[in-house]
Amino acid sequence: MDINTLIFICIIYGIVMFIDYFFKSCMMLPYIDCLKSTGITVKFFRIQFHTDKFNRIVNRHSSKLPGFYKHSFKIGFCVTMILFPVALFFMIYSLCTGSSETTNLSENTGKTSTEEVAHLEILLPGVNLPLNQIGYYILSLLICSFVHEAGHGIAAVVEEIPVSGFGMHLFFILPIAYTQIDTEYLQAAKVWKKLKIFSAGIWNNLILAGWCYILLLLLPIILTPLYNSKEAVFIKKIKPNAPILGENGLYVGDSVYKINDCNVSNEDEWLDCLTESLYHHPAYCVDENFVHENEESVHEVEHLKDGTITCCGSDPALNCFENFDEERLPQYVCLNIRNTIEHAKHYCHKKACPDHVSCVKPLLPNTTTILHIKRRNRTKDFVYYGHPLDILNYVDISNFVPKTKVFEPSLADAISLMLKYLIVFSSGLAIVNVIPCYGLDGQFLVNTIITSLPSKYFSKSRKEILSVSINLIGTFTLLLAIIKIIWTTFL
Repeated sequence: MDINTLIFICIIYGIVMFIDYFFKSCMMLPYIDCLKSTGITVKFFRIQFHTDKFNRIVNRHSSKLPGFYKHSFKIGFCVTMILFPVALFFMIYSLCTGSSETTNLSENTGKTSTEEVAHLEILLPGVNLPLNQIGYYILSLLICSFVHEAGHGIAAVVEEIPVSGFGMHLFFILPIAYTQIDTEYLQAAKVWKKLKIFSAGIWNNLILAGWCYILLLLLPIILTPLYNSKEAVFIKKIKPNAPILGENGLYVGDSVYKINDCNVSNEDEWLDCLTESLYHHPAYCVDENFVHENEESVHEVEHLKDGTITCCGSDPALNCFENFDEERLPQYVCLNIRNTIEHAKHYCHKKACPDHVSCVKPLLPNTTTILHIKRRNRTKDFVYYGHPLDILNYVDISNFVPKTKVFEPSLADAISLMLKYLIVFSSGLAIVNVIPCYGLDGQFLVNTIITSLPSKYFSKSRKEILSVSINLIGTFTLLLAIIKIIWTTFL
């Protein structure tokens, strides 16, 4: 997290705590009455909110479909038990192998040469979650927390256990919601009822993640009246002083559908095509007469110290090309880059050239390539000689190409990003709560299951030792995962 942001949040908390202490010490009755009526409590770097106003809504909603909810929460408990070993395995596996790079759900930032392996990663705002997406983070976490606690509340009411209220703790910038259930009724309830109540929040989060995933898949179809998708990518922003700007450069509003011989229809293909252009330089099928007429070699072929070959002068518009048909043309020819690309019949790295057409490939440094970018809204193509990162780092794109100028892609991108956050946070909240950690649902599930073990084989002391051991292992593992993220990010 940026130190200025951290200081700003600390100052805000300091002001709030000072005002709270001052008004309470002075017995400011209007302030105290306001806190009581709103259910707000201010503590050291923590703000708590509690209310019973949602009780009626939960009771009314639960009474409409009690049978449905009972069967649903039965399935939820079974799914939770299946998820338990999976979540613990991924947590331990990610602790040993997972990376802590900054996560950005809105765009792809690059690929590695190693095989991608699924792992669980704890997302912390300002640490491995960009602060410019803090609004999405807070809203999605609030929604996921509300759905989670609503699950506990509905399950409790369905099982005829009173709900005292709902609330939320704001620890620094981390909101944690809770459901307050009558303790006496809960302890007296049967084991099966307890298990359904404790797993209901996890089940609700999984359902929310599933629905959001379906909506994300259907989003291009839903937004078809406003946007085109899966045909091209839309350039929505170019950073100032980008090397790709200029009269013949890229423009905001361009609709890119092809990079070299690689089709582009979404953000993933955009990234794949840029990566492909770096590791596999394009080659072109050009007419032999064109080569004879435009060949501009001014000196003999020269092998440079860095391993590259040159056969041109100092003109930046020229480049040395290697010819793969040496019977009719020299092995190395000097040609104008743009003219060669515009004259080329097609690319020849995937298929051979026809008769009287030669395959020529530009000789480029390892970190340089030629990008021939085609746009649907412009007749003249953009040709760029340089590193693909110059485009990747300076250009923001969208999967949604607006059909009119009235609707910018920001609307569709915001909906898509919000759905992604809901999927990640809701499924993540479910997985984390399965882990037997103190304060999470996993602790109460484990305690309930162990308590129900037959006393003939497990004494009370053994049950307590087993329960404490499992919860300590889960808590220690989760804390290590959080510490690893912070440690590898800042140190």
